Amino acid sequence: MSGFLLAIIIISAALILAQWYVFLRIRTYLFQHYEPIKRKTAYLALFLIAVLNIAAARLTLGAGFFVPDTFGKKFAEVAFFNYLGIILLLCLFFLLIGLFSASLRLKDAVLKMFRPSADEAAPEEPPETGPSAFRHVPGTTSRSSEIPGCKSESTETQRHKSAANNYHIESGELPSQSRRAFLKWTAASAVAGAASVGGAGVVQGYQEPVIEGFDVSHAELQGLTRPLTFIQITDFHFGMFMGTAELEKLVAKVNTLEGDAVFITGDIFHSPMSPVELAPPILQKLKPRRFGNFAILGNHDFYAGERRCVRAIKDGALTLLRGQWITLKDGTANIHLGGIDDPMANWLWGKAFPDFPSFMTKAPHGPGMRILLSHRPNVLPLASGFGIDFVLSGHIHGGQIILPVPGMDRGVSIARLASDFTHGWYRIRDCRMYLNRGTGLTFIPWRLNCPPEIAIFHLKPGEERREAGETLLEVPPFAKGGTGGILT
Repeated sequence: MSGFLLAIIIISAALILAQWYVFLRIRTYLFQHYEPIKRKTAYLALFLIAVLNIAAARLTLGAGFFVPDTFGKKFAEVAFFNYLGIILLLCLFFLLIGLFSASLRLKDAVLKMFRPSADEAAPEEPPETGPSAFRHVPGTTSRSSEIPGCKSESTETQRHKSAANNYHIESGELPSQSRRAFLKWTAASAVAGAASVGGAGVVQGYQEPVIEGFDVSHAELQGLTRPLTFIQITDFHFGMFMGTAELEKLVAKVNTLEGDAVFITGDIFHSPMSPVELAPPILQKLKPRRFGNFAILGNHDFYAGERRCVRAIKDGALTLLRGQWITLKDGTANIHLGGIDDPMANWLWGKAFPDFPSFMTKAPHGPGMRILLSHRPNVLPLASGFGIDFVLSGHIHGGQIILPVPGMDRGVSIARLASDFTHGWYRIRDCRMYLNRGTGLTFIPWRLNCPPEIAIFHLKPGEERREAGETLLEVPPFAKGGTGGILT
């Protein structure tokens, strides 16, 4: 079994269990059903959830049911994966509520240890008189309704008591009435809030890209006849949440921008199910630039099929750089532009760049600014050890969710859980990198405080200056001597 298939199985199983957990918590907290579910019922429910998820994945990702690149297919994709995003959000919330409830039960248990027992604390009761003194005598018929002043319990009350007893047996404690009310309204608020977040995330995910403009100065640019403008776009993920309509809008947007070159830093396509053949006629509409329109391959381009993606990129009138260098000249200044394939070491980190040293042996040795196009940002430590001046990267999408934090220009991206690089500016020694948030979406069709972007760089001669929010990183030991290695 391949590692990729094993990862898919593990992720699918985790998503199914997450859905089951959320449904249990909603049943308990929101609908106040505290009685346990029978084992056979639980197994049947898990089986049905698995079947429905497989069917939904097949309908949205596979071919045959929906015609590719239609509104129906895109709507199904967004709806299903938006649902999964809401489930994950609720799962996290209910886990926190569970921890909170467990802390309250622990507190009650500790307090109970220091309280006298009911037998010790209860005073001796005097003999009862009046109607309540009547006791049931074996062999006689007694109904509470026949005793004046007594009321019979409703069937609903008895059912709740039975459920409470069952819950008491299972968990060891029945929440108080006030606590159950708190859990009910908290669960209702969580469901409504998660649905609102999902809606807002989809809206922001499909908003028009934000234009981020930067001035980049470098001493090697002396001799330019005028400042040069480069446009970076990345991570379209065509075929997943992005169809021909969205790609048409993106190309039209880029064509409104003036620039000397366009750089596309990978993940143009998404998966083997992506209708790659529909993209070249749209990519051909990119306005010709003075130096050209360039592209490199990202990991998803390999997933979608290396040969057909390479053919589509070339048919789209793009110059594909695969371990190659090209020199852009203006006046007496040179800009050496290099592009490398995604390392394909793994899906998330891509630590190894085994071909990087041989790639650098091809780099021009003359004066000029060296710019590297690399899909994965993890190349930065290596690039800093090989004399690269500027890296343009993508891959991370900014995490697609950025939490605003007072005093932090960058905020906190959820991608920080897995990567040192999330979005924006980074520097190691004299090597700078800009990590673009991308224009497309993957897995969950959300963007929250992380809008899609098109980055524009205005290059001019002069002393380098630090960008607002730029992160200065320490030099890894293997990068100090300019030799290759494995990233950490």
